[in-house]
Amino acid sequence: MQSFRAHRLWWLLPLFWLAAPAAAAPPTPPPQPSSGPGGSNYLHAAMTTRGPYWAAGHEGQDRYKYYLYEPASPAPQSAPVVLFLHGWNATEPRAYGAWIEHMVRKGYTVVWAQYQDSVLTLPFLFAGDAMAAWRDALNRLDTEPGHVKPSRDYKGKYNTAIMGHSAGGYLSLILAALSADPANGIPRPYALVSVEPGGLGAIPKTDFSKIDDATYIVLVVGTNDDVACKTTALFLWNEIKKVRDANKDFLLVRSDDHGSPPLYADHYFPATVGFLGDATSLNALDFFVTFKLSVAALNCAFKRQDCTYAVGDGRAEQVDMGLWSDARPVAPMIWAEDPNTLSTVCEDPPPYGCGSVPPSSP
Repeated sequence: MQSFRAHRLWWLLPLFWLAAPAAAAPPTPPPQPSSGPGGSNYLHAAMTTRGPYWAAGHEGQDRYKYYLYEPASPAPQSAPVVLFLHGWNATEPRAYGAWIEHMVRKGYTVVWAQYQDSVLTLPFLFAGDAMAAWRDALNRLDTEPGHVKPSRDYKGKYNTAIMGHSAGGYLSLILAALSADPANGIPRPYALVSVEPGGLGAIPKTDFSKIDDATYIVLVVGTNDDVACKTTALFLWNEIKKVRDANKDFLLVRSDDHGSPPLYADHYFPATVGFLGDATSLNALDFFVTFKLSVAALNCAFKRQDCTYAVGDGRAEQVDMGLWSDARPVAPMIWAEDPNTLSTVCEDPPPYGCGSVPPSSP
């Protein structure tokens, strides 16, 4: 009888072995929230992609190439327009495809401007190239039939904003400053979101005090960004003292390896596709950082909504990163009242402050 019981217990052991892996599975990252500026409550069911186009007089020159992404299903009569500026040599729109689509389906037209044709394009040309594409894109949207027209403010000027990553993050503020000169022919942006800006030693500086003091500006750095580090972001922050305190914030995104896959706030987290071109890299860093902050800044600028998500001075909804599947909070972003005191893994950038972007002069 005793041996029979022992045999029966031995037979039950595989059941415990089968159950053990499920019990030991690591927690998973939070999914996209169902609401809010980073959420899946989209105003539009689809996005219309048009292009490539080139700035007038530069047909076939990829430095002047751009694409248009417009809200559809339903298509609005007009919408604010966002200029999206990619990182150095990240010249494929699909690298940021999900981020772009998120903004579009939330009600904004996006212009993706290439501004360089290869690694050989000299950095001092970037701003001029981007402005040429931007001017052409706005004119096309406004005058060519079949497009969602740019919406306008009470003065009749275009409602625009600029988003950028890496070198594009630095260029975002450069173009905002250059918009103050009517000779450049580009509209003043109402909102700027600059994620892990880089290129301080390569792309020529401008007078950032010319940025309109009512502009909403969000600067974002990653704690494990070892390409741009925080140098360009800190420089920009110290250059925009004229901008109202209530309209600007500096945020640090933190890595969190509590679960699997881990959330790693390196220089490349804003990209929304994997190296094989799939969407496997979409995670909470997209939903709660780039998706949330960009749409919140846009909604704040054009609808007076969601301002505490974008420039909330560290309010819970701004820095929140969601919950791991075991209900543990993901490491929240850090709002920096004085960004100069922030500590990150990378304190000093590589040469020229933007990876391998070489310096240049006109």
